[in-house]
Amino acid sequence: MALRHISGEKIAVWQLEALAARFKQKFPAMILVSAHSEMRGDKEYFLYHRAQLMQGTSASVLRDQIIAGNILVDLRLHEKQTYARNHGTGFRVREDKLHLLFQEIRDL
Repeated sequence: MALRHISGEKIAVWQLEALAARFKQKFPAMILVSAHSEMRGDKEYFLYHRAQLMQGTSASVLRDQIIAGNILVDLRLHEKQTYARNHGTGFRVREDKLHLLFQEIRDL
């Protein structure tokens, strides 16, 4: 996988296996809980109606989802002028695409 400047020039290259290992380290599994919410005055109430355990992925699954545009790799690097800190590699996924990243999904 490569990071490219808008000119098309490659700026950085990662081995897919390294990205997959980092994803597995950050997200070995997750529980996605769905709920309906309702405001009553100034309080919010939730009715939880579904919980799913999502786990297991592979380099090929991640590759396919990166190519499809369903997962983006964020580089959160230090920047002197804004004093931003390096928070490492991040992964950005829309909630409705989460199920595409995991090989095993089980309703709880």
